[in-house]
Amino acid sequence: MHEELINQLEDTGDYRVIKRFVPVDRYHPDDDLKPKIGIYLDTETTGIDSGSDKIIELAMVPFEFHASGKIYRVLPEYNSFQDPGIPIPDEITAITGITDEMVAGQSIDLDQVAAMLSQAVIVIAHNAKFDRSFVERLHDGFKDIS
Repeated sequence: MHEELINQLEDTGDYRVIKRFVPVDRYHPDDDLKPKIGIYLDTETTGIDSGSDKIIELAMVPFEFHASGKIYRVLPEYNSFQDPGIPIPDEITAITGITDEMVAGQSIDLDQVAAMLSQAVIVIAHNAKFDRSFVERLHDGFKDIS
């Protein structure tokens, strides 16, 4: 029934239905290979200038993987808001949904960030050039990782 409704919506060309992500315990069973840790990272910021704009949200999702590309499992994530000390521009709130009230008094736990980075061999981001320019200002540990 749901699949038929999804198909009807998508067939109009005006809709794309995305199914809810259902996490799994493991994507592949353990093998004799020692897994490496990678981190998927995303930031939300007050603008696009890494020299003057600020991070208002940092999300880090660590995962175990093998060099062949096999992902074993996703580990507990870290997500935090950060008060930028300035009002969030209206256009940023419109894009991100993040308001001044949501970030008020919040700060990123740099000890937690450092602990996660100390285990990782790689950090991946959808828009890595953008995100990296911001996170390298946030914590030096980002400068030393691929």
